[in-house]
Amino acid sequence: MNHLPILNFYSALYCSWRTSSSCSSSGFVLYDLLSGLVAHPSVALASSPELYWKTALPNTPIPSCIRDLLHPPETSPGLWTLSESEEEAVIPGVSSIYYNAANVAQLRDKSSRSLFFLEKDLFPGATFDLQFKRSIPKHADLLPRRVADALPFSSNKLPDVLALLSVDPNSKEAREMSATLERCERTANARETKHCATSIESMVDFAVSALATDYVSAVSTVANATAAAAMQRYVVEGFERMGGEGLGVFCHAEPYAYVVFHCHAVGKGMMREYAVSLKGSGGSRVEAIAVCHLDTTSWNPQHVMLQVLQVKPGSAVPVCHFLPSDHVLWTPRQQML
Repeated sequence: MNHLPILNFYSALYCSWRTSSSCSSSGFVLYDLLSGLVAHPSVALASSPELYWKTALPNTPIPSCIRDLLHPPETSPGLWTLSESEEEAVIPGVSSIYYNAANVAQLRDKSSRSLFFLEKDLFPGATFDLQFKRSIPKHADLLPRRVADALPFSSNKLPDVLALLSVDPNSKEAREMSATLERCERTANARETKHCATSIESMVDFAVSALATDYVSAVSTVANATAAAAMQRYVVEGFERMGGEGLGVFCHAEPYAYVVFHCHAVGKGMMREYAVSLKGSGGSRVEAIAVCHLDTTSWNPQHVMLQVLQVKPGSAVPVCHFLPSDHVLWTPRQQML
């Protein structure tokens, strides 16, 4: 793993605390922690997210989207980011929070709307117009847990976080961070448990706890840069039902100053998962993960998926979506059915 970007981030945090005119006792703790990591990168390596994954989940391959974070390219591939002129963020994955009503931007965004479909419409030869955008910005840093846990992560501490990270309180980034914290702090739906993981280690622990086993599968949609760059027509070459027993944990990225995954655990029998092979008209091949929700009783009637598919909450019709390429689906590990 290339540690330079992360160590530079540690150094920035270190300098922020060091030059603060009011450095609290917690600030000195963070100062000592970060300066130790910068001075001894071998310590960071020894407690790295990748090592933790391999130790905690020796039988679970790391999905491609997590590998990308652990081993970032030397030059950014141009991951999806919002332009400064946009007032409303369309973030792939936020629509999967069932109590959210759709905003105008979500309803207008064709690339997000196109991810939704009815289960009956998934069959060999079926066509979909899709664009597999990414929501993790190219400037995001992946922090090891010992660093992430030392940083405040709550709405009432947001001013401190913005000052620490030198983020303008009136900026778009500050507004996105505030919205992320508000989503993370909302009470979970009656039939789900949720957790905002500020580190890979925290995500692993939540998934294992929610699924009540460490024999798990962690998968993501595998799509190349061409699939992310533009909408194109895909044909379903084949698909297989995955054997998760309808029990799963979804983790999607949230906009923040560093990588944060919002994870939702749904109960047994509430969904069906599929591995779908897609071939694009532009030559792209995508190994997509699709999820069909079987119980929408407690969903917001204005949820974007229900509006797009014209389905009411509690309908017997399963509503489905393809996962964007930087989402992770966790299920109890079984063979394909």
